[in-house]
Amino acid sequence: MKSRILIVEPNYRSKFPPLGLLRISTFHKSLNDKVDFVIGCDETRKSNNYDKVYVSSLFTYELPKTVKTINFYQKCVKNPQNDIIVGGIGATLLPEYIRQRSKCKIVIGALDQHNALGYNEYPVSELIPDYSILKEVDKKYTPVDAYFARVSVGCIRKCKFCAVPILEPKFRYLQSISYQINEVISQFGEKKDLVILDNNILALKNISDIILEISNLGFARNTRFDNKLRNVDFNQGIDARLINREIAQTLSKICLYPVRLAVDNTSIIDKYKNAIKTLSDNGFSYYTTYVMFNFDDNPQDFYKRLKLNLELSLIHNIRITGFPMKFVPIDQVERHHISNNWNWRYLRGIQCILVGTHGMVSPNPNFFEVAFGKNVNEFIEIISMPDDYIIFREKNKDKAKEWKGCFFKLNHSEKEDLFNHLSANHGKQSNYKHPNKNIEKVLRFYDPKNEINY
Repeated sequence: MKSRILIVEPNYRSKFPPLGLLRISTFHKSLNDKVDFVIGCDETRKSNNYDKVYVSSLFTYELPKTVKTINFYQKCVKNPQNDIIVGGIGATLLPEYIRQRSKCKIVIGALDQHNALGYNEYPVSELIPDYSILKEVDKKYTPVDAYFARVSVGCIRKCKFCAVPILEPKFRYLQSISYQINEVISQFGEKKDLVILDNNILALKNISDIILEISNLGFARNTRFDNKLRNVDFNQGIDARLINREIAQTLSKICLYPVRLAVDNTSIIDKYKNAIKTLSDNGFSYYTTYVMFNFDDNPQDFYKRLKLNLELSLIHNIRITGFPMKFVPIDQVERHHISNNWNWRYLRGIQCILVGTHGMVSPNPNFFEVAFGKNVNEFIEIISMPDDYIIFREKNKDKAKEWKGCFFKLNHSEKEDLFNHLSANHGKQSNYKHPNKNIEKVLRFYDPKNEINY
């Protein structure tokens, strides 16, 4: 054995395996190195001596956890500044945050460059992930039996809310899907499903050929594996603006499920509606649509996009499940951002609704109206209520009625003062007093002493 290598995924709430670390494992095993894999701060490894420790980073709001993990393994190597290597999304976006708090070497950007790890190696991003090391940890990644692949990197869009233009500034073809799947089969055996992690795969000029290639690899529509239907999941979503009749017909040849789309703002609604119709005409019935909020939208706009999925589901006799995604700036470590057209109470209210819906928005009309209201006005009313009145709607209906009687006596300026007061006192030794007696009457409903303990 040449070297002892430890690869570490901090204890993130991620469901997919850390593919960058898995590719690093493949590289080091090609050198005949001994590779160990752990999740988080593993006390059994703390006293071990390693030649290299690799730590992955995820989103910027997870960086405190990343730093904690890096510091935990400082004594496992002789020289942390060179022998603890940190890379990934958070490390690329906010490297200084890590540098100021840890001794380590930071790799910025994707591992798609020659000598990225300092071994004069070919691009690690082109290596097949080492699926075998997943057996070393108790964490169960999902899906449990799938190929994970990338055909392209980057994106043709330059959306201001997205980190991809920074992480992967150039859109390009990466690697043959046939090569990736066949290599996994030869090394680890055949898998049931296929998860493709491209940012915008439909933008490839040869996309029709790639989809047919996927079909020929055993993922034609209605194909089974061990008597179970296979699935192809374009997990990062496909671009609704690129859907046309030809693309939809080609996609219908593979076992794509679900269809993942996004309606991030009102400007793409027409193209989104056209994409839904075109895909539905070609036999697709199940969709998951990401609906971003707290960027340059407002609550009324957000509600409109949520309800659009309900309306399209009824028109086309399909099922579109909404998946609300709160925007957080890519350069912030905390998730407390409030955009210009939102306030803390509204964002907190949506969070409370999603507690009851498990983060998803059903296209069932009755369910939707109870959770989000029959119209925009009802929606604003719901997200303005105290937490318990939102989460435990039926149990608190009498209290909510009393709250409503006081709340709607406030004028527009008083409501703004109320929301500002709630925002300023959230997480502190809250103050439910106010010089305006009308506002103070409403504030008492938000006092935890008057709420249910849950």
